Amino acid sequence: MAPPFAASLNPITANSFVGVMGGPGFAQGPQGGSGVLFSDVTLSSAQLLALLTTPVTIVPAPGVTGWTICPILAIIRLIGGGAAYTDVGGAVSFNCGSDSWALAANTIFLTTVSPNRAIQKFIFPNVLDTAANPPSDDNAALTISKVTNNFAAGTGTCHITLWYVIDQSL
Repeated sequence: MAPPFAASLNPITANSFVGVMGGPGFAQGPQGGSGVLFSDVTLSSAQLLALLTTPVTIVPAPGVTGWTICPILAIIRLIGGGAAYTDVGGAVSFNCGSDSWALAANTIFLTTVSPNRAIQKFIFPNVLDTAANPPSDDNAALTISKVTNNFAAGTGTCHITLWYVIDQSL
């Protein structure tokens, strides 16, 4: 289900994020790239098992030089399968350019089959882009990945809803 502020004229279809003014869609505001936006992505078990080697895009790059994704809140929901994921170390993190926000623990992914559902709310802390001019988060996608070591085994899916704004400081 879409958050209550999602514009009914812009339904989420295959993670398409182009608004009427050329910027990201699904915004609460006067044009496509303003206001609070959201992304709704489901990760398969195969994607979860390959987070180190194959990061998953949560929000595509804005497509305009000088625009930056600024995440606000993510709700992570894991639906466990037949076996809990085995964590062999390394934080799960959200990344945008050189910006990185690591989960304090990967506990949500270690959910067993009973109960088989876990929810984690992640509020994005302050981060400083440490790259040169222009910053590395300038027109970069926001992804989720693992810092080291893929999960060794496990089954289930992960549904992530992420709210964000686009900084348009050109």
